[in-house]
Amino acid sequence: MEKIYWYPKLRQAQIRQLYRNDALGAVDEDLVEEVGFSLFQRCRSIQTVTRREVECPRCGTTFPMCEPDSWKMLSGVQSCPTPGCGWETTAEQWHASWTKRDLLGTAATQAIETYLRDYPQAKTPQERMVCIDQLIHAFHISLRTGKAGRSFGNNLIEGSHEDVVAFLDQLSATPSGVDKEEWRAEVERMYDRRRGRDGS
Repeated sequence: MEKIYWYPKLRQAQIRQLYRNDALGAVDEDLVEEVGFSLFQRCRSIQTVTRREVECPRCGTTFPMCEPDSWKMLSGVQSCPTPGCGWETTAEQWHASWTKRDLLGTAATQAIETYLRDYPQAKTPQERMVCIDQLIHAFHISLRTGKAGRSFGNNLIEGSHEDVVAFLDQLSATPSGVDKEEWRAEVERMYDRRRGRDGS
């Protein structure tokens, strides 16, 4: 019987190389696509867990593991609803499959939905890079300015929460020596412009 599968976190080295290329003005389309697609799949896994659902590893159908609008798990064996599929699991097996794997993204629902919506529509490597950058820095800038409590990057990138925050800060560093607080303020304004707000 096929096991429940969740897409893994990304390696820091992958993302570091992506940002190094971007800082140098070099475009590695294959790497952008590799990272972007991997983040897309990871977000799908997080979204599925957050919705209290499982994705059938046999046919791809998603179906609930908990009672509606509740975290009370369904009892007994749960069968994939696709006719003729035959795959089965239990809510206990589902819960054990994602526990302690940073797959619960309740506080990041908007960031996930935005990425899942925007990334497939991005036509160029530059547009894809914008989507990637917004996703992996979700809550990070606000965290640094005291407006939020946790970086969502920990759900996406290998390492402890502290490791990932430090890693994201390294990505924020600019070779020209620009003050980080100024850089973060500019990023905030950039995000506002991308979202169609004034940002002034």
